[in-house]
Amino acid sequence: MRKVWTMKLTNLIWVLALAGAVAACNSGSPITGVDPPDPGTGGTGGTAGSPGTGGTGGTGGATEGACTDDANQAVYDQLDYVNDGGEASSGTEAASAIASDCVRGSSASMPPVEGCGPEVGALIPCATATPPSCSAEEVQVLATCVEECTQSTIEEITGSRLSDECMACSGASVSCGVAFCTVPCLASTVAPECVACRCDNDCTGDFETCTGFTSDACG
Repeated sequence: MRKVWTMKLTNLIWVLALAGAVAACNSGSPITGVDPPDPGTGGTGGTAGSPGTGGTGGTGGATEGACTDDANQAVYDQLDYVNDGGEASSGTEAASAIASDCVRGSSASMPPVEGCGPEVGALIPCATATPPSCSAEEVQVLATCVEECTQSTIEEITGSRLSDECMACSGASVSCGVAFCTVPCLASTVAPECVACRCDNDCTGDFETCTGFTSDACG
């Protein structure tokens, strides 16, 4: 039987602390505008080739277990990381910690992470406008930067990268959080109301389906 990794999902919602500024960029269908990479067949009413860009809720998409194949698990097996707070982690939890540090960057982590400060800064004018005026393309620039930062750091540590299909699950999860959970997640991505919102809107459940990981985040 294939081993299914268990991970802390709270670290992986890395963009939600910034998402409060860009939530109004998404309108109409629950998740629009922020497309993760190409793999997958898309959610109901979504765009083919982009898991989680459409659908009636959650991250959507037909991809299942994208992170649990042998190649991805081999990367996790080699992955050890110390975040900017000095906390050591390995495997899927290390990948989550890396993604979290990639939002703001970290000179104190091991290895140091350059992060996406310029991309975050570029969103501030449109994000703080009334109403917010960030385009889907502007939001995607940040999402892409965080994903590539995560991949590059993982490659620096292990010499290998996670699959695009696996990373796309994270992009879809971010999109879901932006669409549904900006207000409860703005102050803290680990606050009970933020976790509950992501559970209630299938962001967490669909992420678990997409990656093949499990957690106790939703009880």
